[in-house]
Amino acid sequence: MSQSPHPREIEVMPRRLMSSKKATDLSAIMRETDGVEEVLTHTIKYSGGGAVTGRFILVLKEGFKPEDVIEKIRPVCEQSMPYGYDIRVGQFTKPRPTVKDYLRGLKR
Repeated sequence: MSQSPHPREIEVMPRRLMSSKKATDLSAIMRETDGVEEVLTHTIKYSGGGAVTGRFILVLKEGFKPEDVIEKIRPVCEQSMPYGYDIRVGQFTKPRPTVKDYLRGLKR
């Protein structure tokens, strides 16, 4: 398995679940940040029609260092999540399709 020498993903984990409105606003700001290619959110929907978000994964553009992007998003995170958050750098999504993806027909 070949991995790139530099991780291209940043995980931002709020210490409390966020409302979907607040999470949508925050992910829009993160998407506009220089160096961010895509923002993935882990949203939990429940039967009453509401939803809460508990995790953001930022996929970085090629050539950008995670430290530089973290420096840019930290002030926004501190303002949006005064109760605290954690940031990690690594690989949080599947780098390639799995056998299960092929069996489900998600990948050909």
